[in-house]
Amino acid sequence: MDEARKISCRFALRALLPALALLPAQAAVVACGGDNQWPPSSYRVAASDKVLGYSPDVLRAVLGEEAAVQVRLMPFARCLALAAQGRQVQIVMAASRSPERERQFLFTRPYLQLHPVSLSLQPEGAGSVSLPWCGLNGFNYQAFGLRPEEVDRGSSNYPDLLRKLRAGHCRGFVEYREVWQGLLKQGVLHAAELPPLQMNPLPAQGPVRVAFMVSRQMPGAEILRQQLDHGLQVLEQRGVLQSLLSRQLR
Repeated sequence: MDEARKISCRFALRALLPALALLPAQAAVVACGGDNQWPPSSYRVAASDKVLGYSPDVLRAVLGEEAAVQVRLMPFARCLALAAQGRQVQIVMAASRSPERERQFLFTRPYLQLHPVSLSLQPEGAGSVSLPWCGLNGFNYQAFGLRPEEVDRGSSNYPDLLRKLRAGHCRGFVEYREVWQGLLKQGVLHAAELPPLQMNPLPAQGPVRVAFMVSRQMPGAEILRQQLDHGLQVLEQRGVLQSLLSRQLR
C-alpha cells in the first residue's frame, strides 16, 4: 500500500477535484458493493463495520485519502439502484458488463479477472437439469452465459441460496472460482457445513473482467471515469494491482 499511496498522492486530486466540486460537500465519493460478502473483491470481517477487500484497496489507492472515499456494502440490487441515480452512491465496485448496465453507467478499464465455475450437488445428476440454477438478487448472470429464465434469483445471500439448493429447488449455482475460494478462506462459508458440491469450470465462458461503474447521472462522471482509468493503468504498470490482489488470495 505504501507504493500505491505514493502513486495516488501524485495525481489523484489534480484530475479529480473538478468532479468532486460538483458533488454535495458531505457526500464526497461513495462506492458500493453487495453485502452478501464477495471476496476477494469486498467483504466485512466479523464484529466490524469496516469494508475490506481488493476493490476498496484499489479505489483508495487511485483516489487517495484526500478524496474522502466512502465504501458501503448493501443488497446488490439496492447498490445498483442507488448508483444509477448518482446521488447517494456514485460508483459500483467489481461490475461485469451487460447492455442494461452500459446504458446507466460508464465503465472503467478492467482491474480484476475472474473465472466462472458451476457448483452442483454430488453425485452428478443429483440436481435435475430441468431445474433452474439458484441465483442471487441483482447479480449479472449474463456474464456466465445464462438467460434470465435459467436462474432463480430469489436468494439475497449464500445461506439462503444453499437452503434452497438443499431443498431441491435448483440444480446448483454458478460463481467465480476466486470468489468461492475467498468465501471459504474468510470463513463466510464453512466447508464442513456445506452439502457435497462438485465444482466444474464453465468451458464455454472465458475469464470475466470486471471494472468500476460510474453513474452517468453523477455530475462530472466522465472526469471521474478518466481519473479512475488513469490510476488503474499506472497501478497495473507498476505491479501494484497484482500486489494488492495477492494479499487477498494468500
